[in-house]
Order: sequence, then structure tokens, then C-alpha cells
Amino acid sequence: MIATARIYVQKSPSRKTNDQLCPVRLCVTHNRKRRYYSIKEKIKNDGWLFIKVEDVSKIMNKCPRGKYRDIKFEYDRIVDESKALINDMSVFSFGKFEEMFLNKMRSWDNIFSALIDHIQGLKSEGRFGYASSFESTLRAIKEFHTKKKLTYNDTVKVEDRYDDYLSGKELGFVDINYTWLKKFERWLYEDGKAKSTVGVYMRNIRVLFNLAIKKHKIKAEYPFLEYHPKTASGRKLALSVYQIRLIADYKTNDPVEIFYRDLFMFSFLANGMNLSDIARLKHSNLSDKTIRFVREKTKNKDQQDEIFIPISQQMQTIINRHSSKAVGHDAYLFPILKQESTDQKKYLDIKQFTKMLNKYLRKIAKAVGITERVSSYTARHSWATISKNSGASTEFIKEQLGHSNVIVTENYLKSFEENTRKEHSEKIEDQIYSHG
Repeated sequence: MIATARIYVQKSPSRKTNDQLCPVRLCVTHNRKRRYYSIKEKIKNDGWLFIKVEDVSKIMNKCPRGKYRDIKFEYDRIVDESKALINDMSVFSFGKFEEMFLNKMRSWDNIFSALIDHIQGLKSEGRFGYASSFESTLRAIKEFHTKKKLTYNDTVKVEDRYDDYLSGKELGFVDINYTWLKKFERWLYEDGKAKSTVGVYMRNIRVLFNLAIKKHKIKAEYPFLEYHPKTASGRKLALSVYQIRLIADYKTNDPVEIFYRDLFMFSFLANGMNLSDIARLKHSNLSDKTIRFVREKTKNKDQQDEIFIPISQQMQTIINRHSSKAVGHDAYLFPILKQESTDQKKYLDIKQFTKMLNKYLRKIAKAVGITERVSSYTARHSWATISKNSGASTEFIKEQLGHSNVIVTENYLKSFEENTRKEHSEKIEDQIYSHG
């Protein structure tokens, strides 16, 4: 499908200026994905970057008159230029279009433009979760740099905010050193960010630095030889067999509770399968009473190991109870995603599905007397530790979890083994002192 280009007037109240003028952007659409671009570097009269709502119809009229004709002519010229660039591309990509249309305006000398370029690249690859992490990093850096909180209406798309991030005083890679990183770290903690969140932001900056220096040949001192991002050592919660059984046996007549209880149990029984992978399972992944799939997390890597999971009796019961009735070998197994949705919409639907499962799982856990704070990941953590304590080899657990190597699995299990040792010590102590 060929990409299309048109002028888009942002009429949302949150995007209007103090004078109630609407920003004008170029909208490019390809495969149901839309990107919006500033036309500031293309337009001859800066006064036409914003227009009144009542002037939109006068400008967009087939035969505008007077000054509206001049504005329409300029908008059409920009659209025609965009269409010419699109037609010259043998295979369309947003990244290539941006490179040509913006004349490489987003130089990697500026960390804000570098972040936006990297984010858009991740989105074009369908890596929306990773892109979202960098968007949060972008916002935090901008707020720290300007010493001002950014306030946006939830209806405003992240892509529509990029011009705001690019405006104002620039921040180059040469400006970021050990002292800057320590100040930024302290500011994040003072702003209430968790240690894990701070670690993510700092590692994202390190990724950007590596790309800037190695790929984009930016000349700047590398501050991460001296500064090392911290890694949170939060405890991974693993439930016991008894606690998992309490969730499995939870009785309810609420079909919504039944659905989320069953999908949590499906995740546990399927060797701790991630919800993202469960949502993307199709009828075509099932054959000979076995589920065969490649993890979404590793699909873009050179080595894509296929995981095989036997379908147990209880898993089959859950499939029979909740599987999508859609016809077709390539239809999704569970009613979570829609085939016609864009990749970004699917990402958002999985995010909502995860949120709802966590909500109902915590409600169920409270009802059956589980005091620990559980989440969708509890199924994966619980399967791993119960398997380990039942005598399964680390190599087997590594294969079933889809880890890249045994070292990853050993580190993954380390916190569980520490908890097991602690619980064992407490039991020994209780046996000695309980009768004293």
C-alpha cells in the first residue's frame, strides 16, 4: 500500500495556542500508521503554521479566495513535495521519508532530536514497549533540563508532543558528563522515581550514547566509564504450590473473574508464558496437543528458538472455555487482539489486558488469603521456582522460559533460591524454639 500525505489541522483544545490558534502539521499515513511532521522548515510564511478554526474551511475550500488561496497554495506545495518523495521510494519507510523531508533536521548533536529519532525507529520495528520506555526518558530529561513539569492531556498523542521537546534550549551529548548524570539521578529520586525506574532511564541514556558515538559519529566524552547505572534488586515473588492451588480453585460466577483467573493459570501451566505471547497465540500455534511459538521478546533477534509446550488437560479446558470463535487457522486463540488492528493498537490492547488481569488477580489473591502483592509475572516466577524445587534442571528451565543462555536463567533463579534458603532456616529455627 502506497503512503499518503495531507495537511492536518490539530483542533484539539489541548493543542491550541493561548490565542486559540490551531497548529498545522503534515500527516503521512502508511499501513494504517500515521506520523505527524512540523512544516516549519518548509513553509515560506511562519504566520501560516497556526490558523483559526473558523479559517480551516475557507483555506481547505476547493476554490479559496484572497489570502486563503495563498495559504492553500503553500500547503498544497508542501503536500506535493511530500508525495514526490514518497513516489521516489521503491519501498516506503517513515525513517527514510523523514530523512529526506526534514533534510536530516534531527541531528544527533541534540539529545532530544536523537531520542525522537531513536523512538521513531523502534516504533517502525514494532517495538512499542521499548519505545515507550525511551519516551518516558525523553520527558524526564526535558523536565530536568527546563526545570519545568510538562503537562499534557491524556488524549494528546506522544507523537504530537515532539515539537515541544525540540523547542527551547538544546542539550548536546557534549553537555552530559558524570556530574550531569549524578545530578539527573538525584533529581529523579527527589521526584519520587523508584530505583528500578531510575536505572532504566540511565541505561537508556547509555544506549543512546553508544549509538551516537559508534553509529552517528558524534564526538563527545563517554561518561559511562565512570558512571554505572544502578540495577534494582527487587524480590521476584514466587507463590508456593499451595498458593497457586488456591487461585486455581477460586470459585466465582463472574465471567470476567473466571476469564482472568483462567488466563493467569494458563500462563502458569504454559511454563510461565508471558501475557504478550498468550495474547498473540493463534490456532496455527497448536498442533498434536502441543503449543509451538517464538517469544515476542526475541522475535527480532538472529536466533529465534521455538518453544514447545505440551497442552495439559487443564490448559485444554481453558482453551475450550475461552478460545475465540473466529474461523480460520490464523485467527487469534483468545479474544484479546483483533486481526485487523495496527501493531501499535495491539500493543495497547495487550497493555490493557495485562492491567485488567493484574486487577482481578489481586482481588482473587486477597479473597483466598494471599497477602503478597501478585501480578501477571507471578505465574512465570512461580513456575520457575516450583520447577527448580521439584528437581528440574536449570537447562530445562532455560529452554522452557526461552532464555538466551543458562547464565540468564541462573541469575533469574538466584533470588528464588535465596528465599528458599531463608524459609528453610526459619523452619529449622521454629522446630527448635517453638516448644521452648
